[in-house]
Order: sequence, then C-alpha cells, then structure tokens
Amino acid sequence: MRRRLATAVLLVSSALVVTACDGDLVDAIESGLASEGVTLPALPDGGGDNAGEGGGEGGGGAVETPQPPVETEQPPEPTQEPPAETPVETPAETTDETGDAASSSVPWWGWVLLVLLALTIVGLVVASARRRRRAGTTALAAQADGQLSWVRTAVDDPLVRWRAAQLGLPADQRDVDSDLARRWALLDQRVTAATTDLLTIESGTDDDSLKQAAALLRQAAEGFLASVDALARAVATGDQSRIATASQALTADTALLDQGRQRLRQAARL
Repeated sequence: MRRRLATAVLLVSSALVVTACDGDLVDAIESGLASEGVTLPALPDGGGDNAGEGGGEGGGGAVETPQPPVETEQPPEPTQEPPAETPVETPAETTDETGDAASSSVPWWGWVLLVLLALTIVGLVVASARRRRRAGTTALAAQADGQLSWVRTAVDDPLVRWRAAQLGLPADQRDVDSDLARRWALLDQRVTAATTDLLTIESGTDDDSLKQAAALLRQAAEGFLASVDALARAVATGDQSRIATASQALTADTALLDQGRQRLRQAARL
C-alpha cells in the first residue's frame, strides 16, 4: 500500500516538473532546430501528461520526432527570347542604291567612249541617208538619160513628114493607129517623163554641179521637142527658107541635147 502511494506521489511530482519545464524546454528545442534549418511541428496539448504516462507505462520508450517535409527547389523555367526582326528594304531604296553603285562604277573614259559611240552612230545614219538620196538621184538621172536617148534616135525625116501631114487635117481625121502615130505619142510622153525626173533632181540634190546639169538638160529636151514640131510645121507650109531655118534650129537643139546628156552623166557619175 505504501509502495503504491509513493509511486503515485512520484508520478505526480514528475508531471509537475515536466509541466513547469515544458515551455522552456520546447523553446530551447525550437531555437536549436531553427538554427539548423529544421522546422519543428507544434506539440499537441497535454503532451506532458501523455509523455509522463507513456514514460511511466512504457518504461522509458523513445519518442518519435516527425520529420519536416523537404523542400526541393524547382529549376527556373527558361525564358524564350523573341526572334530578332529582319529589316526589310523597300524596292525604291534598293533601286536607288543600285543606280548609285552603277553610276559610280563607270569611269570617266567610259562616258567618253559612250559619247564617241553615239556620235559614230549618228554619223553612220546621216551618211546612209545621204547614200540613199544619192542612189535615188543617180537612178533618176539614168532614167532621164535613157528616155532622152530614145527620143534622140526616134526623130527622123519620115516622122517629121508624118507630123507635117497631120497638121492640115481635122482632129477626127488624123492618124492615131499607125506606127508613126504611136511613135510620135511616145516621143511626147518620154520627153515629159524625162523633164519630170530632171525637175526632181534639181529640187532634191545638194550637189550644185548635178543640179545645174539637170536644169540644162531639161531645157535642152524641151527645146529639142519644140524644134521637131517647128520643122514639121515648116515642112507643112512648103516654104524652103523656113524649112532650112527650122532644120538649122533642130540641129543646134540636138547638139545641146547631146551636150546636156553628157554633162548629166558626168555629174551623176553614170
């Protein structure tokens, strides 16, 4: 009986001591654990009594201390940099830079060569135009000379007498179908065509010698045709003196025609 009473008194005394020292002991344990970086969970109420009872009942068993959760540091998330913006050149700027580079890359002697090339091209074009004009003038001169050459050989005594016989007839009775009639008509047409070509040469050529030769031959051709017609009219009258005068005039105009043709050939280099 006394042993049970002593044991109860001892238990009560131990509980009081534990209860009195409970606050200081807990603070000391928490401060020590805090210094080591460990977090101590809070004790439940009535822990001293339970501990005393457990110690008394368990005979000094070890008290398990709950371990704090270990905090793991998460690695920082990588930050993604925005893509760099590529500068966009406008077509106008590109064209200007290209033009400046091209203009600056041409040396001064290059521009001189370009100017000389342009002048050469212009000279060739002008020379070609002059050659074409000269060729056209030469062709006209040759054509006129050929027409007048035929006229020169077509005039003879039968043609003059035919023309004289036709002058005394009425217009409706004149011959238009014979060879002499066709020759006379062709004679007038060819003289007209030759004088037209010679007028074109006079107005279109820059060569003074050729222009003068064309003018003289044109006048000689017109004078020759007029002399042929004058001789026919003199033959129609039967006056010998008039016929002789007209014949002399035709001879002179024929000589002028020959001289004019020769001068034209020389000036036109035929």
